[in-house]
Amino acid sequence: MQIKCVIIDDEPHNLENLKRLLILNCPNITVVGMGASAKEGKTLILSEAPDLVFLDIEMPKMNGFAMLESLDKVDFQIIFVTAYSKYVLKAIKSCALDYLMKPIAIDELTSAVAKVTDIVYSQKENEKLKMLVENLRSVNAPQKIALPTAEQLFFVAVDDIVRCKGENNYTMFYLADETSILVSRTLKEWDNLLAGHAFIRTHQSHLVNKNYVKSYVKKDGGYILMKDGSKVNVSKQRKEQTLNLLVSLK
Repeated sequence: MQIKCVIIDDEPHNLENLKRLLILNCPNITVVGMGASAKEGKTLILSEAPDLVFLDIEMPKMNGFAMLESLDKVDFQIIFVTAYSKYVLKAIKSCALDYLMKPIAIDELTSAVAKVTDIVYSQKENEKLKMLVENLRSVNAPQKIALPTAEQLFFVAVDDIVRCKGENNYTMFYLADETSILVSRTLKEWDNLLAGHAFIRTHQSHLVNKNYVKSYVKKDGGYILMKDGSKVNVSKQRKEQTLNLLVSLK
C-alpha cells in the first residue's frame, strides 16, 4: 500500500532533495505534490488529500504552524522539517508525528517514515473494520465493501457495482457512475465476498450484478448485454446455470 505525501518548503533545492531521498530510500511513499509556499501547500493538501505532509516551518508570509492553523481539519500525518532547533519543542507540542533537522539524515528520514507507515496502515485497517461493523449493524441499508488500490481505499456500495472482470491476480470493478477501480486480489476472492448478493459468475473472468443485466443475446455463442452497453461473455460450462439464475432472480 502506497502512502501519498506532499512536501512543502519555500526552497526549491530542499523540495527536490527530499523528493530524491524518498524515491531512493522509501519506496512506499509516493510524492503527489510539492509546494513552494504555505499557500501552495494548503492548496495541495485540499486537492490531494495526502496521508503525510513534510512541512517546512520557516517560510515567508505564512509559516508552517500558521498554515496548519488555517486548515479546517488536519487528517494527515505531519513530519516537520526545519533548520532551526528553536522550533523543535513547538513542533513536538503541535502533535507532529516527528521532525527532521536540515540537512536531512537518511536514517532519521527512514525512521520517521516507518512510524508513519505503521500509523497509516493501522488507520486503513481500522477503516475496513469500521465498515464491516457498519455492514453487520445495517442489514437493510445498502452495504459497502472496501476496495484497496495502491494509493487509496475506496468504499463502494455493493448495489453500485455493475460488474467485475478478473485480470490475473487483479480484478477490475466497473461501477454505476461509469468509473472503474483496479484492485489487487483474484476474481474468485471477490466472488466469495459478494456471495449472497445479486451477482452471477458467468465466466472464469466475469462476475455481473443481475440488476444491471439488460438481456441475454443468443448469437455468437451467447453473451450478456449490460444496461451500460457492455457485453459479458458466458462460458459453455456456466451457460445453463447463468440462464437459470437470470430467470429465477428476475
